[in-house]
Amino acid sequence: MKPISLEVVERTWRKMSTMPLKESLELVNLMKKQQPFVLVYLLAVGHKIFNQDEQEHLLYLGMVIWQIMLQGNKQLIKVTGDILDEEERKNIKMLEYLADGSETDFIDTTKKIINSYPQPEVLKYVVEALMEEPEEECLIRDESKGYMFIYLKTIIDCFNR
Repeated sequence: MKPISLEVVERTWRKMSTMPLKESLELVNLMKKQQPFVLVYLLAVGHKIFNQDEQEHLLYLGMVIWQIMLQGNKQLIKVTGDILDEEERKNIKMLEYLADGSETDFIDTTKKIINSYPQPEVLKYVVEALMEEPEEECLIRDESKGYMFIYLKTIIDCFNR
């Protein structure tokens, strides 16, 4: 799949951020039909470590990613459990590699990953969305953001196949 443009990412994010609740619920039902494994993954990962706000934020960002990736130049595959497991394993392996190196290695490797990532604008959206200051009544803990990033990157990797 060709890289998705910044314009598509921003337009989709704006549309999702102003979507009425009824339409959001319809979108969840559509995802349940079109990408059931992705929806279950988003609802299940982190359930032991995430609070309610973090779970909801992860689901929302996953839905936005799905909508962004639907704008790509080819039809999305129907993600399976095996595909999710494979992509998640790759991301965990990458994390382990980064954790084993020095801080300089970590920074250099991270830059290489970002610069060579097939969907840089989508990944950038995820990073920016996770780094945003949450609404006052919303509790997103800093220690949860890394996990959320890996789970969301896994979703992008699955859709980008």
